[in-house]
Amino acid sequence: MKIILCHSILRKEINPLLKYFSKGDIRKYAKKAAKGLRVEIKGSMISSTKLVKVYMTGKKGAGRLIVLIYVKKDYYIPVLVRLKKDKIVGTNLSKGNKVFQDLLEKNLSSVMKDLKEGNFNEL
Repeated sequence: MKIILCHSILRKEINPLLKYFSKGDIRKYAKKAAKGLRVEIKGSMISSTKLVKVYMTGKKGAGRLIVLIYVKKDYYIPVLVRLKKDKIVGTNLSKGNKVFQDLLEKNLSSVMKDLKEGNFNEL
């Protein structure tokens, strides 16, 4: 299992929430996703992948992490990190939430671009 952290996701999703969740928290909860402690969600348009949601607890609150899993390669890529009471996306991280779906599509595009350009690190 490899956890891949794309630079665009680090900049847009993780760094703004560092007072709530550390990079170590991201690693810890991505590993929980690998162990099966996750909820599968629909919305990945990338072949050989699936999206899962993991519930998180950090220094100052609860949140959720969306992880893209490349099934054949056993790669886990954080795509979205939100506080439980996020004001932009809201509390509904599902296919029925248009705001969430738009943000997810944008972040998945950023992830694909980062992977193609080598803009990522392994945690």
